Amino acid sequence: MGRPEAFRTSGRHRRWGYRLGLLGLLLMPLAGLTYGYLALRQSPRTAVEAAQQALAQARAAAAEQYAPVHWRKAEQVWEEVLRRWRLANQRWWSLPDDYAQITALARQAQHEAIVAAARAAQVRDSLHRESRQMLTALAPRLDSLQRWLRLLPYRPGWLQQLQVAQQQYQAAQYALEQQKLWEAARKARQAHLQTLALTQQVSDYVRDYLAQVPRWRQWVAEVRAEARRQNQWLIVVDKMARQCLVYRGDRQVAVFPIELGPNWMGTKHYAGDRATPEGRYRVVRKLGPGETRYYRALLLDYPNAEDRARFARARREGLLPPGAKIGGLIEIHGEGGRGADWTEGCVALHNQDMRRLYEMIPVGTPVVIVGTLDPPSWVQQMIAVHAR
Repeated sequence: MGRPEAFRTSGRHRRWGYRLGLLGLLLMPLAGLTYGYLALRQSPRTAVEAAQQALAQARAAAAEQYAPVHWRKAEQVWEEVLRRWRLANQRWWSLPDDYAQITALARQAQHEAIVAAARAAQVRDSLHRESRQMLTALAPRLDSLQRWLRLLPYRPGWLQQLQVAQQQYQAAQYALEQQKLWEAARKARQAHLQTLALTQQVSDYVRDYLAQVPRWRQWVAEVRAEARRQNQWLIVVDKMARQCLVYRGDRQVAVFPIELGPNWMGTKHYAGDRATPEGRYRVVRKLGPGETRYYRALLLDYPNAEDRARFARARREGLLPPGAKIGGLIEIHGEGGRGADWTEGCVALHNQDMRRLYEMIPVGTPVVIVGTLDPPSWVQQMIAVHAR
């Protein structure tokens, strides 16, 4: 007997089920390979490696130091890339959308790193150029200041400021050589500001002093007019020019180089200030060998009435040290030629020049001591440099 129809149908169904199951088993590896291929095509690895390389280049360009804002932004995006990448790798089955987001973030990190590197290079170039320009401009100014301070009266505060500016200049140069550009620019600016401040102080001091030039010229003009009328001798001491000019009537007879007291700029205020007085005086005595320590000398009538009045006014205003005295014994004498200002306030000449002056000049000869009649070139240069 044959099988019933229901059994035949059930058997066919089972056979088809077996066939489909077998087909599914065969297709599953193929599906896995297909998904893996598609996932590999969508993997963010290439974008992540490109971002990592861009970050390395930004780090080599010192973006952290010279473009910190852009560098922090690139780092923050990169840290998010790594976080998501770790999470995706920890899952057994990652979705393509996860990789797409990681790829987008990696490209953003790459972009931010490129921007940071470019900005760092721009800042480095700017700092290097700024530092080099400031140092180039500073070198001659510092040299000029050093020369001026050698010619001006000794001021400890000025020398200290100059030394600070020179140290800052040297530190800036060293930092620039070491490619420490922020430090180089900072030190160069400090040296620049210190030099400007000192130049202004010195220039203002000299400018205030030179404001008396019209008065000094008037003194000399008045005394020279009298000397011409009387056909008498006249001595003019120009402190800035370091000259002792000798006249007879309307004629200039001689010019001698001189040395002064170290505190020569300005008039004498009291005994011991080592300042050479300024004013109109006369020779009251001639001191020969054995009468002076300095070869030969012409003693002046310092202090005169104007000096005494100025001293009394300064004492009333509390401008003098306690116990200060007005002093005296101001001479034009020998033993000069030392190459520096060294006297206690007198005017020193070479001995051979002093001998000539001593032989020419009689007692009673007028002597005018002034700051200057015509500011020398180095003073004009100082004021011109400050004006720029």
